[in-house]
Amino acid sequence: MRAAYRQIVGIAGSALIAFCGLTGLSNGDGTVSPLLDEAAQAAPVAVDGPLPADSLDTLPAADDPCMAELRRCCCCPNWTHYAIFDLLFLQRNNQAGNQPLVYNSDTNTPVMTAQDLQPSVGMGFRTFYGELVTDQYGWEVGYTGIYGMFGQSTVAGPSNLELPPPLGLAVNNFNDADQVRATYASTLNIAEFNVFCYDCCQECGPNWCGLTRCRPNCHCVNWLAGFVWAGLDEQASLTALCCDPPEPASYNVRTSTNYFGPQIGMRGRREWCRWAVEGWWKTAVCGTSAYQAADPIAGTISNTERPAVSARDSGVGFIGQLNGTLIYRLTNHWGLRAGYNIYWLTSAALAPSQWDFNTAAGAGTGINDNGGLFLHGANLGTEYRW
Repeated sequence: MRAAYRQIVGIAGSALIAFCGLTGLSNGDGTVSPLLDEAAQAAPVAVDGPLPADSLDTLPAADDPCMAELRRCCCCPNWTHYAIFDLLFLQRNNQAGNQPLVYNSDTNTPVMTAQDLQPSVGMGFRTFYGELVTDQYGWEVGYTGIYGMFGQSTVAGPSNLELPPPLGLAVNNFNDADQVRATYASTLNIAEFNVFCYDCCQECGPNWCGLTRCRPNCHCVNWLAGFVWAGLDEQASLTALCCDPPEPASYNVRTSTNYFGPQIGMRGRREWCRWAVEGWWKTAVCGTSAYQAADPIAGTISNTERPAVSARDSGVGFIGQLNGTLIYRLTNHWGLRAGYNIYWLTSAALAPSQWDFNTAAGAGTGINDNGGLFLHGANLGTEYRW
């Protein structure tokens, strides 16, 4: 901004000198203009004390109204800070096997599978704060949380429902059941820190547009590199009811998968008039740490069939993010946002994949962390840039 300010002053001064030179070389009658006639010049005047300071010797402060207007009209981008808040509405699809969970013992056919527990639309939010530190580099920090991903399925029958054998035969409440209900809940948290190199260019905006009449439109591309952490926490429960009065028995599992590693990406933004479009892609190859735990399994007659068990594993996973957003700028600072998002995570320990219906020694002490999840849906929010 300092260089731009001095350049404007220099251009104005050069124009004034040129004008004086063209109009002051000679008069119309051939006589020399007083501007060039040394004899016609006034005698120099002696001045006591220092000359007054030139107002152009000192630049206005950064928060000076004139400086702010100059920045707004001439800089690309015309902001150095930004904050974003989006509400998320995401549909989830699990990448998991279709393990049978409940059989009809009369026909020996599955009446409930793991795919019946696909969670419904989950709500959450995303927030980012960033700064442009220099003319080329900046940084940002962000958090994304997706909650309320809940799925359930219930089947009923005339005492003919059975969980898969051999566990379904070993626990008295897991066979000849009248009703079986499965529930599945999940939350996802993502935190990231990125530094980026940005390149911006501008072109003249149309005169009929109030927001671009005094300044060019600005187009920016950012190349990102940073660190990302993600935590996927889930729990699932199978509850069977049998007998009269009803006697329940449950098989409950909990899982946690943590991702941590470097990520890279690119973000682009293009503005015109009151509108702007923005989009990004990010990808990360992460180390993973997965954990699963199951509560004791017991029947009302068969007593404890399996004690509490747990397992851990580590590996490598992938996180991918895509976003496209349309922005309507209410003012030079505030904007409304609406867009579409895709999230993809691999190497996840999904809770329904941990149900182990074996009865041999060591059953339930393994962990299946080969699952994945795919989230897609809308975002609605606001942004502030200053």
